[in-house]
Amino acid sequence: MNTRGTQRERTLDRSVYYNDRYFAMPQLMSFAHQIHEINKLKPSNILEIGPGNGFTSSFLKRAGYEITTVDINPNLEPDICAPLSELAGHLRGRRFDLVVCCEVLEHMPFEEFKANISYLRNAGERLFLTLPNYARSVGFGGIAKIPKLGAKLFRLVLDINTGKRLEGGPHFWEVGSRGDCSKKAIQRELLAVYREVDAWRFALNPYHVAFYAR
Repeated sequence: MNTRGTQRERTLDRSVYYNDRYFAMPQLMSFAHQIHEINKLKPSNILEIGPGNGFTSSFLKRAGYEITTVDINPNLEPDICAPLSELAGHLRGRRFDLVVCCEVLEHMPFEEFKANISYLRNAGERLFLTLPNYARSVGFGGIAKIPKLGAKLFRLVLDINTGKRLEGGPHFWEVGSRGDCSKKAIQRELLAVYREVDAWRFALNPYHVAFYAR
């Protein structure tokens, strides 16, 4: 088992999650997308894997949602500090209406993806998952105000494969970085344990791909 990602994530200082990248508009837009989509699902309770700086979980908690957070990094002060492989032992049979896992699984080898999805499925009935997109997106997105329909998000982008290297970085893989982790391949893996899966790109940050499985 390749433990490079686990070792890195376990020891990251809390300040890493508050650097300039997290203040950049695209990342803030992804947080907004996460909150918007989770709220639409109206979960009775939430298990969040990888809370990061707590932006999403803090907002939802203040909105009245019941959230339990999980991470392997004690510096982030999660409710449960454990790797996914040990999650079941900590939950002791407890299941959640919605499991949220945003920008987490790419920090582990893709060979572990199937097992990780199984751990997430055992923890709850529904899954909201987001992952980074490998290709660079060129174009624009925004909010259009349409009479009688209100404000609608839109995205007009073209993906360009730049051939960027992921070796040695924090990501082992991204959506589309190789054939076995294409968007369709990920949907197939999810459909092996869930009945239905929807996939889409965030309009205000197409770098992130969202999957809703139930």
